[in-house]
Amino acid sequence: MFNRVLSVILIIVILLLGNFIVLTTDDRNDQDTNEYDHDPYDGGHDHDVEDITLGEGDLSIHFLELGNKYTGDCVYIHYGEIDILIDAGSRESSSATITNYINQYIQDDKIEYVIATHAHQDHIAGFYSTKTTTGVLDSFEIGTIIDYPLTNSTSLTRSNYEATRDRLVESGTEHYTALQCYNNEGGAQRVYELGPGVTMEILYQKYYETRSSSENNYSVCIMITQDGKQYLFTGDLEKVGEDALVDFYEADRGGLGHCVLYKGGHHGSSTSSNEKLLGAITPEYVIICTCAGSPEYSSSNPNQFPTQEFIDRIAEYTDKVYVTTLMIDYGKNIYGSLNGNVVFFVKDEKVNVICSGDDRVLKDTDWFIENRTAPAAWT
Repeated sequence: MFNRVLSVILIIVILLLGNFIVLTTDDRNDQDTNEYDHDPYDGGHDHDVEDITLGEGDLSIHFLELGNKYTGDCVYIHYGEIDILIDAGSRESSSATITNYINQYIQDDKIEYVIATHAHQDHIAGFYSTKTTTGVLDSFEIGTIIDYPLTNSTSLTRSNYEATRDRLVESGTEHYTALQCYNNEGGAQRVYELGPGVTMEILYQKYYETRSSSENNYSVCIMITQDGKQYLFTGDLEKVGEDALVDFYEADRGGLGHCVLYKGGHHGSSTSSNEKLLGAITPEYVIICTCAGSPEYSSSNPNQFPTQEFIDRIAEYTDKVYVTTLMIDYGKNIYGSLNGNVVFFVKDEKVNVICSGDDRVLKDTDWFIENRTAPAAWT
């Protein structure tokens, strides 16, 4: 009997040391009671993210896990002494996970540019503080905030974010909408020079000044360019917004042009990353901030992020697709890393992708093999 008990205990210890499954407690009040058996920015692999050696002039783009079972966006860009944060989802409790991650890299305790793409919880809830959490905007000095010109939201999340933003502006932080940036109005800039050969461009899309029934279509769109290589971020922009974005830049400058990196739109939803946009940018690398196989938004497996439709479309252009997080059991609040925190950077003209979790591309992962049908281009 003692040996049997001992064997059970040993199995539990092995599972906990495996650095894969995260056991958490459901959080009905949206506070961070999740407990990792490893640091959320340490996948327990030999290729840990914190082991990356980046020179002073290297630009790195980090797609973050968010410390809970919910899908959300957070992209951190580090370039010498310049730090950029695009969104801070997925819940208020994510702020500690995001702040701890950034603290590994930030040199001067200042985030030069914060972009809030649109007023959804899974993109902005980590920005502001609560009674039990310290928001990202209160954890660092903030230089400039760029956010959505329009919103339909009446949520407390939006109110809390904007109240925090406005308080920081009173203390010296600059604030512009994406439309002000595009129009170079009031001190805002369409293109920010980050360093030699590196720029951040705030792209125009018509829903900066046209009402939409979908909050997602108000998403701020950004193009980072590094020595001619383009990296595109479109938030949760949906098909009608993507089509308008493509049309505008076809007329404006002959097209958006090839993008080495594309942040998979709307977490790998079927509503985004449509043919017109993909044909215009022909992406090489696609990285998605999402929780693969989560029923949070759909009980239908093919419609769970990343959806089968998304995969079928993206496969025509690349198989270099990465996903941050993996849902294991939504009801029991059990989740883990798929690729984990994913870091993209170019060094000596070579693209590097380093994952804190599984380093296989999506099509080779167990989750994909068990839950999705491989498009012909991936077979």
